[in-house]
Amino acid sequence: MPTLAKTRARRRPRKSSSSAQSRMLALVRELRFFIETTHSLASAREPKAVLRIIFDKAKTMIKCEAWSLFLVDPSSQELVFDMIGGPKARRLKEQRIKPGMGIVGWVAQHGKPALIAAAQKDRRFLPDVDCATKFITRTVLCVPIFSKRRPVAVLEMLNKIGKPFDRQDLRLLTHLAEQASIALERATLQEQATNLGLTDELTRMYNARYFEQALDREIRRCRRYGSMMALIFVDLDHFKMINDRYGHLMGSQCLAKVAQIMATSVRDVDILARYGGDEFVVILPETTVATAKAVAERLHAEIGSHVFLKETGANVHISASIGIAGFPDHARTKEEIIRKADEAMYQAKDAGRNRLCLASQP
Repeated sequence: MPTLAKTRARRRPRKSSSSAQSRMLALVRELRFFIETTHSLASAREPKAVLRIIFDKAKTMIKCEAWSLFLVDPSSQELVFDMIGGPKARRLKEQRIKPGMGIVGWVAQHGKPALIAAAQKDRRFLPDVDCATKFITRTVLCVPIFSKRRPVAVLEMLNKIGKPFDRQDLRLLTHLAEQASIALERATLQEQATNLGLTDELTRMYNARYFEQALDREIRRCRRYGSMMALIFVDLDHFKMINDRYGHLMGSQCLAKVAQIMATSVRDVDILARYGGDEFVVILPETTVATAKAVAERLHAEIGSHVFLKETGANVHISASIGIAGFPDHARTKEEIIRKADEAMYQAKDAGRNRLCLASQP
């Protein structure tokens, strides 16, 4: 008859085998999760889409009471609440945390993760957010997301449901952040490549290709909603003389400066583009011809009063001939409004340059 000790000895391998099987199943689930995440990230074409996928995957992977994804403002290094889940989340949207403040600020500043078992006892804890939302933060898991070796975002998870955060959670979230970093760099490069196809490298304005797309879109919108828009053509007078006298490098500096002047002289909703050479265009959505004329006069005055190449001692003055056309005042199609604005601009040139003209009525 087997002794009790022998019976226990026989049972031990079964327990060990069961434990090993559980670990194997957990590893298979983890592997499947990260493979699915990789496939999802492969289809993301924009940085924002990458961050949305990571945010959603983190919520699925570790069940918590609240989650936040912060973006690091490259100019101020402040952390901006970008994606939020949990109680009173709307109150935090677009709110900012100063550099180095709080646990997330520390993570962004040092580029290191943080696993906090008792948040309110941690010297880095920032109570302001809890005060604003009436939420009580107990435990925190926070990891940085990098792009080009610099923290660009921070993923924060609060109050794991059921039990405290552990090293396994930290490992999983860190691996997820590493996937995000790789995908983010790829998406950023793709976005830059796309933008290069639609922007002018010298002036940083949109190029003629984008202008055609944007104008087509605005014309369709006007037809659909019965609204209006205007188009401004700007051509710099005698610009070839600047290139001939000072060289193309100086001429390029002048063009870049004209682009800056124009950007500060129009509204945020207006669309600026370099049409080609020393020609520029402005699309003004939801704008009457009278308002477009006022914008054109401001552009004309700002360009005309600026002293170009001042730092070189050349002190160059540039004037512009400007044409204005409106939809539906002067045109009913995209091609017609381009032709009308262009004709008005040449009318300004024929009248002696350094002036603006409205398109003729149809």
